[in-house]
Amino acid sequence: MTGKERLVCALNHQEPDTVPIFECVYSRPLFQEVLGYVPQTFDPESVFSCYEKIGYDFAFMPIPGVSGFRPENTREDVYTDEWGITCQKESSTWPIDAVVKPPLANYEDWKNYSLPDPAAPFRWKGFKEVMKMSRSNGMGVVGNMRGPYSGTWMLFGIEAFSLLMFDEPDFVDEVLTAVTDFSIAAFRIMGREGADALLFSDDYGSSTAPLFSPALFHRYFAPQIQRMVDAAQEIGIPLVMHSDGHIQPFVEPSVNLGIKGLHPIERASGMDLGEIKTQYGSRICIFGNVDNKYLLVKGSPEEVAAQVKECIAIAGPGGGYCLGSDHSVHDDIPNRNVFALYEAGRTYGRYPLNLN
Repeated sequence: MTGKERLVCALNHQEPDTVPIFECVYSRPLFQEVLGYVPQTFDPESVFSCYEKIGYDFAFMPIPGVSGFRPENTREDVYTDEWGITCQKESSTWPIDAVVKPPLANYEDWKNYSLPDPAAPFRWKGFKEVMKMSRSNGMGVVGNMRGPYSGTWMLFGIEAFSLLMFDEPDFVDEVLTAVTDFSIAAFRIMGREGADALLFSDDYGSSTAPLFSPALFHRYFAPQIQRMVDAAQEIGIPLVMHSDGHIQPFVEPSVNLGIKGLHPIERASGMDLGEIKTQYGSRICIFGNVDNKYLLVKGSPEEVAAQVKECIAIAGPGGGYCLGSDHSVHDDIPNRNVFALYEAGRTYGRYPLNLN
């Protein structure tokens, strides 16, 4: 089977020939070893080429202006992007530069603000090239956009936005709707270009607890997730939710809203793969759960292989599971453990599963 076919099987809760393997690669040492260079930004062609050479089955693919991209020919360490967000180049945050100053503070600022154009031609050049590459090599493509929470707090700063949710709820709804409109417009273009699935990235939890109450989730974010779910259903492509951190209170309501997948099931935050599989495995596809905080950083390849085997044993039966880390591959992870995860996935992930 091709990578695309494996992904589609998993999203439809069918067993492919082997568990699909993927990763979000934010590791400069890995890019250097695999490609022979480190891309200046998280450009689609370089990212996809790295995934292809490793052998991953599919790629999460954002577009310029939402993740890890700088304005063309930017040389300054501090710059303003097309959203009006002032960013600073930091080695520790590569490939996504640090937000140092948001563009908005209040409703007056918002009235004079215009969101970027989701259909701007520059935004789609790399994505279209990736889709051509995927058609030639059989890999799947998951189009990636910001979610309503992250897309909005970056316009105000997280502290100011948190206060606005209590002080000016109608204003917050207006901005959330506009930001979600941007993502939905981009999802429609991704669908027309042939993406196999869609994913919105929102981080609703810290390493120990949700970032806000279930009441705030239901009040502000559930309606916007529902809008994205409805749009994805209209497009005819599954929608996956990304949120790392401890988000247990938000899983069931998100599944009930109609998401078709959940990424990345972060171990260090107390997210339990077995619990997610038992409660929701017949309704959503599950992505990730190999520990990238300690195991992939400090563990041996043999220990990595053991945890891969454990993840497949828990979430692999019946399909509906895609193997990867519980967030991403970063600079602190030795390349040997990245490859160990992949090799163990191919070894233990063959259907019918036999992990005794």
